[in-house]
Amino acid sequence: MINKYIENLLLFDDNELIIPADAVATVRTENTLLHAMMILSTVGYSSIPVIDNHHRLHGVISLPLVIEGVKNQISYDWDKLSEKKVAEIICYDFSVVHENVDLEDILHQMVNHNFVCVVGDNNQFLGIITRKNILKRVNFLAHEIDRFYDIKAKKEQFSYRT
Repeated sequence: MINKYIENLLLFDDNELIIPADAVATVRTENTLLHAMMILSTVGYSSIPVIDNHHRLHGVISLPLVIEGVKNQISYDWDKLSEKKVAEIICYDFSVVHENVDLEDILHQMVNHNFVCVVGDNNQFLGIITRKNILKRVNFLAHEIDRFYDIKAKKEQFSYRT
């Protein structure tokens, strides 16, 4: 459980923790791999969410997955970029949380993922929480905690060995 004072400071920022869906680069299940490759190369992210026409989250896609999608046994069939659909190569191994999740669960997910997808009811894609956004808040906490609280050790100071 996260200390309530620490959590208050991590959530102190007026900016939303969640980047809303309409501000997140996504592709749709029916888009071609060529479209996905263009979006991925334009936004510069390593992976982006895949949604359907009803804005339900299906998974994520990355440039390596797109390249793998046009690979055959001995070479690459680049014509497949405009033929194959994103739905054929979606990665289902990704991080997702419900909109009412505790901060602690989000932090656990952030250890292994650059972003966490946030969904509402019926798997409706609401946006993402990025590791960058979390780290900005940790930085704020580290530099500003003394402005809000007087910190006193319960026991003799401890030190970590290097």
